[in-house]
Amino acid sequence: MTFLDLAGISFSALLRHKLRSALTLLGIVIGILSVSSITGVVRGINIYMAELLGSIGSQGFVVTKIGLMSGEDEYLKALRRKNIPPSVAEVIKTECPSVANAAPFVRSMAEVKTTRLSAEGVYIEGTNDDAQYTSDIGLDDGRYFTRYEVQHARQVCILGADVADKVFTSAGVVGRDVHISGRRFKVIGAHARLGTVFGMSQDSFVRIPFTAFEKIFGRGYSADISVRCRSQEDVPQAVQEVRAVMRRLRKLDLREDDDFGILTSEALMRLWKEISSSVFLATIGVGSIALLVGGIGIMNIMFVSVKERTGEIGLRKATGAKRRDILFQFLTESALLCLVGGAIGLGIGFLAGLLISLNTSLPVSTGWSSIGLALLVSVAVGLFFGVYPAVKASSLPPAQALRDMK
Repeated sequence: MTFLDLAGISFSALLRHKLRSALTLLGIVIGILSVSSITGVVRGINIYMAELLGSIGSQGFVVTKIGLMSGEDEYLKALRRKNIPPSVAEVIKTECPSVANAAPFVRSMAEVKTTRLSAEGVYIEGTNDDAQYTSDIGLDDGRYFTRYEVQHARQVCILGADVADKVFTSAGVVGRDVHISGRRFKVIGAHARLGTVFGMSQDSFVRIPFTAFEKIFGRGYSADISVRCRSQEDVPQAVQEVRAVMRRLRKLDLREDDDFGILTSEALMRLWKEISSSVFLATIGVGSIALLVGGIGIMNIMFVSVKERTGEIGLRKATGAKRRDILFQFLTESALLCLVGGAIGLGIGFLAGLLISLNTSLPVSTGWSSIGLALLVSVAVGLFFGVYPAVKASSLPPAQALRDMK
């Protein structure tokens, strides 16, 4: 008997009991659904994060007051650290040979207004002229402020794309005026659109010289220092140079830990993978429980099927079917049942991932390897939990089976 013959017999047997087969599939469907949908989201975000951090640049890193914290207690402790003043950026650039550019970023929120329109909740970013070199995405129009304008706290600004759209109804924003916290600023540049991160716009900002920022908001803000190295190969050396400068400026002795953080794209990606791995393992645990329940259901239904079909088994054996034919028939039926459940779970998981992506802006990616693995797991569950009922069926003596048929 060929595999196609076995599949045909098994499929016919499943169709004879549609409701029972459907209820038996639920555990398999739920298990594969939960694993496939979360796997798609995690895989998609991993790809997205790699692209996002890659766009930040492998030649750079950020010096920050907080850094990467592993728990709430560490975070609360880090909040009590001394602020990093924006002037540290110039010291880093001057004293670190591997550093090409260093730009401080201090941030607050304010309303940006023109004579008729306004934009609320806008991030006001104070920085210097080196900010133009810390990202691969630059200006659409105009220019960055000069070192002279930074040193003399000139009231000039660069608008993010969302802010420009909200406060001006026509193109050509360069040369116009906006008001930030009651102070008039001349627009000298329009930034290219940065896009969104997890559905949140990155274009609702206005950049001004950090010296002008301090005149408006004061000096109580800690700066993040965005550092760009001379080359990608210089990053490890630059990190060491910047760490040495920061420890000297903050008067730390050899026994004291850093009271600042240095964030590289590799460190951020490593942190994300640790987080996503924990989520993935938790999902695998939930999915495994569902598959276990589904597998037990498969075993029970196969025992019932064997009981109901003892006459059929006896008749087939009496007409020449071998023990292995009966064994393979019931194993095929069990595996086919789980395979159908796995396929349904994958289909629903794909649709769920698509809905998640459309409604939350979370990226979803389903690879062929994930699909193949899910189907393989489904078949493996069917084979594992179908072995014992199949052995019981193949072991029935023909005479007893035929007698039970009567």
